Formats: sequence, structure tokens, C-alpha cells
Amino acid sequence: MGCVGYSLGIDLGTTFVAAALATGTRVEMFTLGDRSVVTPAVVYLREDGVLVTGEAASLRGVSSPDRVGREFKRRLGNPTPVVLGGQPHTVTTLLGTLLRDVVRKVVETEGEPPDHVLLTHPANWGPFRRALFEEVPQHAGLTNPSLVTEPEAAAAHYAASRQLDDGEIMAVYDLGGGTFDATVLRKKPGGVEILGTPEGIERLGGIDFDEAILSYVDYTAGGVLRELDMGDLQTTVALARLRQDCVLAKEALSVDTETILPVFLPGRHFDVHLTRSDFEDMVRAPIESTIGALSRTLQSAQVDPADLSAVLLVGGSSRIPLVARMVSAELGRPTVVDTHPKYAVALGAATLAAQAFPSNGAQVAFDGRRYAGRPGTPGAAPEGAGAPPGTPDVASAPTVVSGAGSRQRDAQPFVPAVGSAGVAPSPRRSQYDAMATSAAAPTTVGDGAPGPDATTVERSAPLPQPRRPPPPPPASAPRSDDHDARSEGGPAQPSTRIAPDTTGPNGIAPAIPWQSGRTRRSGLPSPDAHTGLERRWRARNSTGALLAVMGIMLALVVFFGWNLIQGPSPSDINPVNELPRTSSTVVPAIPIPAVGPTIPVGKTPVFIAVSQNGRQAYVANRDAQVVTVVDTTIDQVTATIPIAGGPPQFLAFAPSGRTLYVTIFNDQKTIHEIAVVDTRSNTVVATVPQQARPFLPAVSPDGKMLYVPNHDIASVSVVSTKENKEIAKINVPPNPHWVAFSRDGRRAYTANHESNVISVIDTATLKVVTTVPVGTSPHSVAVSPNRPLVANVNFDSNNVTVIDALTLKVIATIPVGKNPRDIAWSPDGRFVYVVNEDTNNISVIDAATYKVTATIPVGAGPISIAVLPNGRQAYVSNKNSGTVTILELTD
Repeated sequence: MGCVGYSLGIDLGTTFVAAALATGTRVEMFTLGDRSVVTPAVVYLREDGVLVTGEAASLRGVSSPDRVGREFKRRLGNPTPVVLGGQPHTVTTLLGTLLRDVVRKVVETEGEPPDHVLLTHPANWGPFRRALFEEVPQHAGLTNPSLVTEPEAAAAHYAASRQLDDGEIMAVYDLGGGTFDATVLRKKPGGVEILGTPEGIERLGGIDFDEAILSYVDYTAGGVLRELDMGDLQTTVALARLRQDCVLAKEALSVDTETILPVFLPGRHFDVHLTRSDFEDMVRAPIESTIGALSRTLQSAQVDPADLSAVLLVGGSSRIPLVARMVSAELGRPTVVDTHPKYAVALGAATLAAQAFPSNGAQVAFDGRRYAGRPGTPGAAPEGAGAPPGTPDVASAPTVVSGAGSRQRDAQPFVPAVGSAGVAPSPRRSQYDAMATSAAAPTTVGDGAPGPDATTVERSAPLPQPRRPPPPPPASAPRSDDHDARSEGGPAQPSTRIAPDTTGPNGIAPAIPWQSGRTRRSGLPSPDAHTGLERRWRARNSTGALLAVMGIMLALVVFFGWNLIQGPSPSDINPVNELPRTSSTVVPAIPIPAVGPTIPVGKTPVFIAVSQNGRQAYVANRDAQVVTVVDTTIDQVTATIPIAGGPPQFLAFAPSGRTLYVTIFNDQKTIHEIAVVDTRSNTVVATVPQQARPFLPAVSPDGKMLYVPNHDIASVSVVSTKENKEIAKINVPPNPHWVAFSRDGRRAYTANHESNVISVIDTATLKVVTTVPVGTSPHSVAVSPNRPLVANVNFDSNNVTVIDALTLKVIATIPVGKNPRDIAWSPDGRFVYVVNEDTNNISVIDAATYKVTATIPVGAGPISIAVLPNGRQAYVSNKNSGTVTILELTD
């Protein structure tokens, strides 16, 4: 049995079921499927009368569609039963079966029942449907769970990952697989409340869009589907597979502009070409109806669209690009799309569940065993009472969540209450509301600032992570003389203070004794296991605990005493204008990233860099002579910084995040300089003249030195960041493009474009110690965050070279797209992302096998890439289309 309790939030959707756990300060998705985090809301009746759910049911339903039930949540309240294999079933029974299997899987994995369970439902359900929904947990053997509306849960997830001010109003646009809901919420002290009357469209969602594609296939094929013999089993199976292919086509058009839909019918096979514009024409009218419902909700709440801080897009179907465009155009407000909008409700439910324990305790029954509520909780059975012998106890001490979210751009804790204005609450809801309002305050760390958000979205087969969060990937590089006029790009990600490297030879930290505790779904021990084991140890040995405390106090005295002598390092200082926004927890990267939204950023975005805390992306717009600032929370341009000296080319952050260095070369005016930008005011505060065209610089990990490659004079300038003055020059082979530091700052690597080598610089002696021959025209270079590896792209030989940083030998050469321009590592060190300028795509390389796992299309003329410190997203600047493409790097 685990030593730390947890709370469980479940979203029983129309097409998918999602679950999330809150443990300690962590809120994370629970992997329900074998191939996906969520599981289909599908039930299949076997020949022996047993109901099977999830992926197994969906697969069986292809060959026996008469025995499978889908989308039955829509029918809640309809007295007509759902017939499976000739047998009638009520909707509440089927929903209860789904819920039962979800909770059973969670309990089997965690080794103990949840302390509290919270279920979500649409906000526009009336008392009759809510009363029916309250019967569902009884069919699952679950008693006394709490209920909350889906938009309230989504808002709780949003608020837990972003700071909201009291009185701030937002709208939740929830377009899921089968229903649409619109709700207006207002932040109030201690929680959120619903304003006006939520509106919904009962039968509108992703499955209707799938049907639209199926009708399009029938239309383009001259009505072939209507001529099929539906009594033939082979035809039924073929149609079931075609419907699945329609779903895949719909999802593909959210990231691409066209797709091919294969059609296999009895005696006939053909392909249907489908473009995004064709699909948008099919769904434009229903999306307009959802916007009408949202407008009516705003009117009932007496809220003008201008008063909204944002419109939160929730539900898997909200990822359709047309949705964000139409909503934003109609209301004139920014839209916020979560990384995985289908997870937002479950994550928010888990957040709320962790913040309010029911007075009588939730009880879960499986296989004849009933698990009692938390001992000591008011209303719970006494310890040892009401449970069969051998029933495991539930761990004590309630959990307080400090932050959550599948798109962790910030970690501002927030304790939302469940307001229900305009909705008649059930008795359980009323009880829950009262406790949510009095929930405990969020945890803090360090100097009282909110603790970093540790939310992760687990994969079904997650990759292991380093125990120590690695620094963000270093910078990448520009091009040679025949490419210079077009300028270059790559992520100049700042370094962090270097901690002792405790990783093993494969880059993974060795096991720590306390890690033998409770194991999470990822296969990795939970950091929370440490807390529970340490609590037991202290209870058994108070003397040892006292010695431990004394040791910690001594360490603090030594540490702060040394800092008083040394003074703070620049890398120790957070930007004063912002607390860290991104989670300190690096999430596992996946082999095939998804393409997210596209952000218009203006003319010729030649380089992009992400701030140290992940809150902003800065884009160098060469021809516009400005640096554009993008807020990564809403993915909107929020500011532009004029660069008077000339066209901005490359960007590099100081480790503190307070300073941005912008390289400028204006050949017409012969201006070569570095502009120093204060990121708190977004103004140029100083300039550093250069003798030649400065390409991509890098700041040393201690923040004291700026290394600037001088493309035309075969040297690297060393600039003091304190005085903004050049203090040394390092001679290197001709045409240096890129600089990247090793994690400890002892070495710097430059890509020497015309010399076809990577230079290795000793930063203590300021000398080149060796050069490593690579491919033709090395353009950019990046250092692995957790392994002794250096990777570079070779622009004219269309490949990537990987160098062993210990032996300084090339160990792999990987073919990629045409004219690779930039390169970056995932923060977990498992993948390398390569920007291929002339093939308009990104190559993803597995750092273990040195094989390309995916080729992802982006905009026209991709030229640079920057990865968020937590590894969730990457931003790609597309020079020719004037846009930035967001890549979703995690599940």
C-alpha cells in the first residue's frame, strides 16, 4: 500500500473518459489506456454477459457493432434503454460500468483507494439529469463522491496554473466529443463563481464533425455508402473502420492543411482528398451556433465581451483551428487553448478534490471489499470498523495542491471554491461548496513564493526522466556567406546555475534509497514517497530527526554565510517582474510531437528565444527592425521593442532572465553591435559595438561573460556582462556562427561554417583546445542537458552530427531534411529537434538510437526553434510566413 494519500478527479465524457490524481503538490493525469492517457467511453457486451469497457470494447466493436455502446451519455434522461447484443441497459448502468473500471484501475495501480473522488458533469444539466447522474457512482461501488460542473473544473485547472485577480471574468467554451457548454465564471476571494445561466447544445461535438466527413466521403463517391447492404457483416465492419478513419482525418486537419482518407469497402477501394478548407466549410455553421450560445450566456451574466480576460477553450474539439479564430473574431478577446484540452476538466477535478474532503469520507467497494474513509475524518468510520479484516487503511494528512495543469506555463497556486450561482445545487454539492470555500491555503516553498507546479501528463509507456531538472538546451546557429543576407535563427536558451552532476553514464540519475517507496504510473518512484517514508522514520527515531534538523541548520548557516561573502550570482536571481511560470518538473518528451496553434508575429521572424521562466517568447523580426514579445500563456503578441541600430538577428538571455542580448548587423550603415534589453521594461538600455557581424551569442552559466561569434573575422569576442565591454578575443577557424556552453561552463563550442569543424574552447584559458571535423557548413550547435553529447546541424550536407563530449569524437551522423538551420534538445535529453528550412519541417531524432522518429510540417521557411524549460512546447519561427508554430512535445 502507498504511504501517501491521493485524490481522484474523473471526467466521464461523451467520447472519452479521463482521470487525474492529486498527491501532495502534484496533479497529474492517470494513464487509462494502453495507447493513450484517456480511454474511449465505450462499453461492449461479451457473449458471457460481461461488460467490457475502454479500448478493449472499442476494438471488439469493430467486428461486432451490435454489441457495442458509444456516446450513451447523450441519452441520460431518455427512458429508452440502450440495447447491446439484444439486451437492454440503462444509461446510468453503462456510465457506472465505465466509472467502476476507471476507479478499479486506479486503485490497483496506486495500491490504495483515493481519499476523495470528484466527478464532473455539464453545467447546463437540470436537477433531473443531475439526480440521475448521482446514481452512476452507486453502480460503480463508489459512495459519497462530490460533483462539480465541467467548466468549474476547467476553470480550477486554469486558475491553478495561472494567476487570476479577484473580480477577473473569463468564459469557458467547452466543445467536446458529443456536447457543447458555455459558461461565464468570475474569480472571487477563495474561489470562482458561475455568472448568469450556462448554455449548451445537447447534440453537438466531435462525433457530429466525424459524421460530416463521412457524408462528404459519400458525396464525393457518388452516394456509394447509401448503396451498401447494411445487413452484410463485412459491410458493417468496413463502415466501422471508415468511421475511425474519419476521426483520424479530422484530427490530422487540425495540424495540417490537407489529408488523404483511404476508403476500403467490399469490392471497392479509393482515396478521398480532404483539405482543411473543405472541413471548415462543413463545420462552420455548427461552430457559429456555439458562439451564439456563448453570446447568450454572456448576456444572461450581463457581461460585455470586453470585460473578459480570456475565453478558455476546453474539450478535444476545441483544437480545431477554426474554433479559436471564430471565437476570437466574434468576441474580440484572446482565446486560451490548453495543451491537451480534453485533460483540463479531469485535472481541475483532481485539483478541487484535493482541496475539499467530504465530512463523511468517500467509500470504494471492489470485489466485496469496502474501503473505509480516511481515519479521523469527521463522519468516517472508526479505525478498524466497517471494513473487512485485512482491508488497507488510508494514509493520513490531507493533501493540498499548489498548482496543476497539462500546459504548465506558470505555477501560480490558487485554491478555487466551487461556486454554483445560477445552478440549483444538490445536497452533496452544497456540502462540497462549503468545504471547498474553507480549503487550506496553498503550499509555499523557499521565501514564501508559490511552489513550482509539478503536474505531469503521463504517457501510457513513459520514458524515464533525470532526477535532477536539467538546464534548458543551449543555443543553436546561423548560416554562411551565401545565406547571411537572409539571417538566421535558433534558440538562445539561457543556462541555469550548475548543480553537481549526479547522473550516471547514461544520463539517468542513480537510484536513491528512499526511491524504493510508492511507484507511479510512469514506472518512476514518486518524490512523494520520500515524504511518507521520512515521516515514518521520524516517528520511530526522534533522536535521528533532531540530528537531521541540526544538520540542515548547519548547512543553511554555511550556505548563507558563504553567500554573504561571495554575494549572489546573477544566475541566482529570478526576474523581479515575474515569479517562475513554467513548472520546474521536466516532462517526458514523445517521439512524435503534435502541431499546435500558429501565431502571427510580423515580417521575417528570423530568430526566437524563450525567457528563463518560460513566460515570454522573444522574436527577432529582421525587416521590421523590432523584437516581438509573445505571452506564452495566451500565445498572443503583447509588445514590440524597436531596435534603432538596425535589423535584429539573434537573441540570447542572461541566466537571470532580466537581460536579453540582441545581435545587430546593418550592412548598409555598417553597424555591428549588441543591443542590451532590460526585459522588465522591454527597452534597450545599452549597446556594445562589434568589429564584424555578430552571430548567435551565449551567456556563460555564471552570467558573467557573453561570448559573441564574429562571423567575418574568425574570432569570438568575450564581453563582460557587468560592464558591457569586450575584454578578450578568441581566435577560431573562419566563419563562426554559433556558441553553446557546456553545462559546467568550462567549455564553449562554436560551429565554424566555412571550416567544417566544431571548435572546442577552454573558458579558463580562452584558447581553442581542439577542433572536431563534422559535415559541410556546420550552422548551429547544441549541448545535451544531461549527457556528454554535443549535436550540430550541417547546412549543406543535410545532416546532424553527434559528438561525444568526453572523447571529442563524432559518434553519429543522421540524415535530416534539406538545409537544416537550427537544433535544440528536449529538456529531458531524449530527443533532438532539427529545423529544416527548405523542406518546411522539423526532424525529431531519438538520442538513444540516433534515428529520425518523425518529420513534422510547420510554416514556410522555418529558421529557428526554442523549447520551453519544462519541455512541454517548442516554438518555431517561420521566416517566410511571418508566423510562429507551436509544437506540443509531450502527451
